[in-house]
Amino acid sequence: MKKSSIALATAAVAGMSILSASPALAVGLPFNNCTEAANVGVFNIPIGTPGYQPGLDADKDGFGCDAAGTPAYDASIVDRIVAENMPPVAPQPPVAPQPPQMGQMPVGGADTGVAQTPQGDDSGALALGGGLVLAVLGGAYVVRRRVATTS
Repeated sequence: MKKSSIALATAAVAGMSILSASPALAVGLPFNNCTEAANVGVFNIPIGTPGYQPGLDADKDGFGCDAAGTPAYDASIVDRIVAENMPPVAPQPPVAPQPPQMGQMPVGGADTGVAQTPQGDDSGALALGGGLVLAVLGGAYVVRRRVATTS
């Protein structure tokens, strides 16, 4: 009984951690503290920009590393640092132009067997769905166990 509860909780935490990590993996510039940000000349980091994180926003006003008398946020400094930290991209060989594809199969058209490729990465949505399913099942399990022990 306890082992299944622990396994369920561990699976839910793992699913949610993938979801919470996917936005964080997209940002390549978290400053560990405001001293690191100040050393490169970054102050007053607005929420939603690269480099902002809640740990830098002591007064919870939506601006990290803000203090009286500091310069305004300079996005060009952050953009330069992000560009410097990006891994080099290998040049791709030129691709021959392809004829345009039809967006929708015409009525009565023959299936050609050409598969459509999905656009984007849905790992965040998949993790959210899995975490929600596990949370609902875990809640139902706990309620059912509680009802069974009180009867």
